[in-house]
Amino acid sequence: MNQGSELYLGEYEHALDSQCRVTLPSDWRNREGETELVLIPARDKALVLLPLATFMEFVNKAKKLAIANPKMQMAFARLGASSRQCRCDRQGRIALDRKMLDGIEVGNQLKLIGALTHIRLCAPQNWQSPDNGTGLDMYLDEIQKISDGVVDFA
Repeated sequence: MNQGSELYLGEYEHALDSQCRVTLPSDWRNREGETELVLIPARDKALVLLPLATFMEFVNKAKKLAIANPKMQMAFARLGASSRQCRCDRQGRIALDRKMLDGIEVGNQLKLIGALTHIRLCAPQNWQSPDNGTGLDMYLDEIQKISDGVVDFA
């Protein structure tokens, strides 16, 4: 990754080591300095690793809403309680939370999926590549909506 431009492409399967660490692909690491990410829960038995800067952009936008909104305050509390900050060591490994991995049915194998702006983590059995007609068409339909400027945020 070049400074300030995080782009995550490809999919990889890795084994976790005895300390619950996984090595990030070299293309996904910051070459100019320390790679800092935030691990958050996601839907569909997955976790998401966001670059710290991206996570902080979200926090800065959302904190104005949370000040006077009790539901938003609770959502922030739950997100904060269930998230972890991760840093790559010199070998490019990040330590993951075993409890979070258990929650998405990860044993000792982990699938890392480049999702353009973030990294999706899941158990290999919970990921299907969009390599057949039906799955691929659904994803391409969503990409087409973005290209056409018709995005439904509902």
